Amino acid sequence: MGCGIAGFVGLSDRHLLQKMLEVQRHRGPDSMGLYIGNGVALGCDRLSIIDLVKGDQPIRNEDESVWVVFNGEIYNYLELRGELEARGHRFYTDGDTEVLVHGYEEWGEACLERLRGMFAFAIWDDVRRRLFAARDRFGKKPFYYTLVDGAFLFSSELKGLLQHEGVERRLEPKAMDFFFTYTYIPSPYTIFRGIYKLPPGHQLVLDGAGLRVKEYWDLSFNPCVSDEGEAVERLYSLISEAVKVRLRSDVPLGSFLSGGIDSSTVTAVMAKVSREPVRTVTVGFEEGDDHLRYGRMVAEHLSTDHREYLVTPSSLKLLPRLIWHFDEPFADPSLIPTYHVSEAARREVKVALTGDGGDEMFMGYPFLKDQPIYHIYRVIPHGLRRIGLQLIQRTPWLGEWRKMAAHALEKNYGPQDFKGRFVLRMVVFTPETLSKLYSPARMAEAPPTNTLTYLHTLMAKQACQDQLSLVNYATFKSYLSEMILTKVDRMSMAVSLEARSPLLDHLLAEYVALLPSHMKYRGRTTKYIFKKMALEKRLLPKQVIYREKAGFGPPVDRWLGREWRDISSQILDRAGRTGLFNREYLSKLLKDQYVNSSKIFCISIFTLWYNHYVEMGDVRHPLNLDALI
Repeated sequence: MGCGIAGFVGLSDRHLLQKMLEVQRHRGPDSMGLYIGNGVALGCDRLSIIDLVKGDQPIRNEDESVWVVFNGEIYNYLELRGELEARGHRFYTDGDTEVLVHGYEEWGEACLERLRGMFAFAIWDDVRRRLFAARDRFGKKPFYYTLVDGAFLFSSELKGLLQHEGVERRLEPKAMDFFFTYTYIPSPYTIFRGIYKLPPGHQLVLDGAGLRVKEYWDLSFNPCVSDEGEAVERLYSLISEAVKVRLRSDVPLGSFLSGGIDSSTVTAVMAKVSREPVRTVTVGFEEGDDHLRYGRMVAEHLSTDHREYLVTPSSLKLLPRLIWHFDEPFADPSLIPTYHVSEAARREVKVALTGDGGDEMFMGYPFLKDQPIYHIYRVIPHGLRRIGLQLIQRTPWLGEWRKMAAHALEKNYGPQDFKGRFVLRMVVFTPETLSKLYSPARMAEAPPTNTLTYLHTLMAKQACQDQLSLVNYATFKSYLSEMILTKVDRMSMAVSLEARSPLLDHLLAEYVALLPSHMKYRGRTTKYIFKKMALEKRLLPKQVIYREKAGFGPPVDRWLGREWRDISSQILDRAGRTGLFNREYLSKLLKDQYVNSSKIFCISIFTLWYNHYVEMGDVRHPLNLDALI
């Protein structure tokens, strides 16, 4: 179930717990429940999905010595319930939450190994005076925590922690560096010093021995499958089963349908097993764009109950509200259409299946295609490369090529190997350009850290030496877990919609990690084996399966050059007045809003967030754009 959870150990303050829950009520508007014990409190805002009558949280065991609050879904709860009942456990609800209580009683921390789903939960063991918390393997559901005045506090959203007056709002310089580098802040960091995110695939224990956080799951790339026919059959079986278990619900379901192969495949499998037409939603950015056209094509092919929504530049006025839902600076532009598709879906259903994870699972990103081209580019003498890029950059009518040339010059593409090139492609500001962005005062406080080591460190965790697999793993652990899944959670929960991702079933992911990279990326074909499966199983039309990937982001570069031009100038002027940024550098960026669109969007998001969360301070409600600038 989509929920907001909160609680603390070392405090007795019912009013504080209620405030922590109220500020994230959008995550669970159906009911609010509290457990207040001796120096401990747990609370939950519930979005009812399964067991609508008896499933309110917190949930307890038979003698009320173990309590849980839970955000997410355990898809194999029926199987786990049967096993636990056979061992003598007695259930008083029909939902999935209660399996966590009895699973913890039966297997202790090892219960995590048996869970199949998305989750963030906290279990209080009153006999052992012990808090046990965990976050799902990929990080679909959030878990923030902090220590203040000797007490431990946790919450689904950072704004819940800020309801405690003792929680300080001091910027964490390293987190700020990460944001401007990658457009998001990876765990365990948050934008505020002393507040942390529990990383994906990690558990937390708090008891008399102190606070301990450790990893309980990771994905290991170990290519050993060689037969393509076997791979096709196994993938189809795993994907079909992953979709089926995610259809367990006591409320209506639908799907996000972009017209790409990932969401279309999920929808196709849904259509095979659903008794009624699947409810689908597609968003686009202008009449006749590929998202709308291909979404409509798939909807007609599968006979779905289809809706379409057009995202326009007027979405700018929504940014303060969306930023409020993220709690931290978050500047991936696709947050805008993700909010709109969630809102449109929520009008029809309470749960929507998505295609998230397909690109990361099967190597679907277009930058993989430039691997052979980059090898040729590297051998061109540095001087000739630079002259050519400067000519392209200065040619007004070359559009996207001009932007690419500017970025190549700034990041000094050429000397890097493929892994190094991948890292640079993922960043907006390099450590060198951060030094130009920050004001002298900010530089004196904390010079930029080398944020590029983040992705290199991730790749170093894998024993596999295949560069494509290393890049694939780093994308999983960073871009997917820390950016995409954060975006989907916040924007779906903003409208009280639960989003489920069958392609991120951990059993499927563990199998895909056994496939060699040439089964995922072959020649110039991304997602090779996934596309072959969709074709052989006749899930979709061939033109859908082999269409070129289209990103889900809105045309922010064009909007900044036209409809958003004046307002972005006002926001950057406001950024200059924070004392954090170099005004002269901000002025240079505004001279070419098209080429510098990613940087301007990042700074604008940070400025709006800073105005609300730091300067104004009251985060109980979102504000409008006029109030922030």
